[in-house]
This record gives sequence, structure tokens and C-alpha cells, in this order.
Amino acid sequence: MEAGATLGRRFVLRRREHHDLPGVDRWVAHDERRHLDVTVDVLTSLAPSAVRRAAVRAAQVRDVRFARVLASGRETIGDERITYVVTERPRGVRMDLFAGERVLPARLACSIVGEAARALGVAAATGVHHGYLRASSITVTAAGRIVISGLDAEGELATQAGLGRGHSELADAVALARLYLTLVTGMDPDAVTAADVPASLPPPARDFALATVAGTGPSTLAAVSRALGPADAATLRSVRAAMRTLPAAPGSAAAARPARPTPAIALDHHTLESAAHEAAAAVAAGLAVPEVAKEVRSDHVDRAAVRAEQSDDVQVLAPPEVAAEYSKHTRRVVARHADEPLGLETWQEIATEQNSEVPPSAAQAGLEWLQRRFPRSVAVSTAASQARHRAQRPGPIHSGPVLVGLFLTATVIVAIVAFSMLTQPFEPEFDRDNNPPGSYPEFTFSPSPSPTVSDGD
Repeated sequence: MEAGATLGRRFVLRRREHHDLPGVDRWVAHDERRHLDVTVDVLTSLAPSAVRRAAVRAAQVRDVRFARVLASGRETIGDERITYVVTERPRGVRMDLFAGERVLPARLACSIVGEAARALGVAAATGVHHGYLRASSITVTAAGRIVISGLDAEGELATQAGLGRGHSELADAVALARLYLTLVTGMDPDAVTAADVPASLPPPARDFALATVAGTGPSTLAAVSRALGPADAATLRSVRAAMRTLPAAPGSAAAARPARPTPAIALDHHTLESAAHEAAAAVAAGLAVPEVAKEVRSDHVDRAAVRAEQSDDVQVLAPPEVAAEYSKHTRRVVARHADEPLGLETWQEIATEQNSEVPPSAAQAGLEWLQRRFPRSVAVSTAASQARHRAQRPGPIHSGPVLVGLFLTATVIVAIVAFSMLTQPFEPEFDRDNNPPGSYPEFTFSPSPSPTVSDGD
């Protein structure tokens, strides 16, 4: 297989991509019909037809939390007969960027693993399981949605390679429990002890983690979701922003990286206030994020480093030619108004605070109540999760159904009016049995000229 080859008269191979499972040659391809990138797995395993059948079974699970299988088939390219599977590429943050590298807070880890358990519970209800679930299989999108890739197909590949633990709900539940240990401790789950489990975890989640360490972890996906609780969509949406602020896992590359020495910088007072004001203006204009303005505020500067007795080789002062570009009046105005908040910035803070929590919809509240009453019901848990997604997702305005409804309503009204007019008897305004008398002229005109009597008469 070479770049540029086309499969199914639709998918053009672009570049190879590393994959951790043997028996598959993964490519990033372009879908010419939908104009987006997709993942093409060219199967080289012992039984590619079995993997393809597994992908077809996964395609029958209708849930937005699974990466869709777009196509599968066999094709001859040159002298080579290949079997391939095409799936969508989830856009977001994959969990293998966190597993073993960062330590996630309890709320975020519970939301990720608990939502994955509820999604896999929907597939398990139809007899479909993942079979080889790991951190790279789970992606968190910018909208706060969990997407699981490789359902059933990767489990079949792992089974053929002797790596999987079998296609069962137990295998998926154990994999999620081990992933949860890795996320909250930053360690290999086989190396975690009871002392490594954070004491700040909620009691059900801590008991769940300790049971996993002891080897008596969950045997069902419902037990995983019940122990970790419902997902928090707002917390899931903050995953990308929290990537750099999360503490490094012990023994990871981030923890082993030495901290860079920060040189002391001395700034003129007017220069510092001008920078803070310009940063706030950039935020108001939409050119920067609020975190940029926050970092250049005067109260975030180490005042101990701004001292006159510091050595000259570590001081960075604004050059005179830069300061000379502004008049004294301009510098005084900037210094006087530097600490005043901008109207647009204040409005943005108010809007952010108001939108921090989205109230639940009526359907979401009702389904969550049913979920608390019947925690073992997979159908109720799935419906509640989908209701939470719908409540957090902005509703698009589709004018088509509205216009069709208005047209049908107008058609029904016109039909009712026309039918009533056709069935109503005709009632004239005059009496048909007593016709009005005819009107005749008072005189008639004689022909002109008047006729004359002939002589013969």
C-alpha cells in the first residue's frame, strides 16, 4: 500500500499512523465525499474477515459515544487483495496523554471513566463488547463528550494476537477500573498499593479503587458507573485547558524534567501598568484569553525581584527610546487608568459566571431521578446520559420543520374553510317565491320618422 491509493472510490490514503496492535496497518485518509479525514485500518491479521465482522457488529450500536464505522470491504490494489475498515477520527484529547503522565482530580477521572462505563453498558446490552480497552481508546471532545474507538474490532485483533482478555463485560469493567487507578495516581495499576490511593477521593470511588487494588474489583459495567457517579459535562469540557496545570505523575517525563531557572526581571512601574492595560484591552478585543491578562497583572509579579540593589546583569529595563515614543500626558493617562476594569472585560466575566452552570432540563431531571431509583438499569442510565448531553449542547435552529409545520397548519385551515363553504346550502338574499316586480319604462319611443299610410291602403 502506498500513499495516494483510493479505497472504495472514496477514501484516499494520505499517511501512515502508528498503532499499538499487531495485525493492522493504520492510515490517515481523506474522505472525498464528506471532505474530512478518517482512519483506515488495512487488516493484515490471521483472520481479517473476523475483524471486519466485528466492525460491522460495532456499527450496529447506535450511540454517539462510539466512533462510527463508516465503511468496510475488500478491494484489489495491484496484485494485492486487502480487507479494510474505515472509522471516523474523534477530535479531542486522548487519555493516553494523561495516563502515566499527569494526575487527574477525582471529579474529572470519575466523569471520564464513569461515562465510558455507561457507554459500554449500552453496547453490552446488544451483546457487543470492546475487548481491549485502554487509555488511547477514549477521547474527550471539546464539547465534553466521551468517544470510544475500536469497539469490538480491536478486541478481535487483540484476541488473534494473544493480547486481549476476551470479549466480555467483565474484561471491559476490569480495564476501566485499571484505567481509573492510573488516572488518579499517575502510576502503573500493577504497582499501585492501598497507600497510593488518594484519600481525597469520594467514599464510593475510593472503595472502588481499593477493591481494584485488592483484586476484587467490579465485575459489571453498572458497578463501575454506580461507584463513580454521573458525569460532569462542565468538568469534561475543561480537559484541554487543564492539561498543563495538572500535577505530573511520579516517575513521568514531566516530573523528571528539571525546572528552568527564571531570571529576575526589574520593570519600570509605568511599563508594568501599561502592559497590564494593553493585555486587558487585547482580551476585550478578543485577541487574547483572560489567562494572558491575569499573568501580567501587577499582583502576579514578584516584588522581591524588583529591587535596585540587584545586579545589572539580571535587570531588563525599558530603553529610553521606547519610552520617548509617548508623551508625558499619555504616560500619565495610562498610569491613572491602568487599574480600571474595562467594560467589555467586566461583561465577559459576568457572562462567564452566569454560564458556568447550566440548569438541568425537565427530561434530564426526571431521568436522573429514575437513575437514582434504579441504578442497575442500563437503559435508564443511557437515557439520563443522553439527556445530559442534550441539555449541555446548544440547540441549533432548524427552520425547515417550523416552515413545514406552518404550511401544514395553513393547508388544514384552508381545507376546513373550503369544506364548510361547499357543504353549506346556498341562501340567496331575495325571496325566491316572491320575485320582485319588473320595472318598465313609462313610455316607449316611436320609430323616427313616423310611418305613413300608403295610398293603396
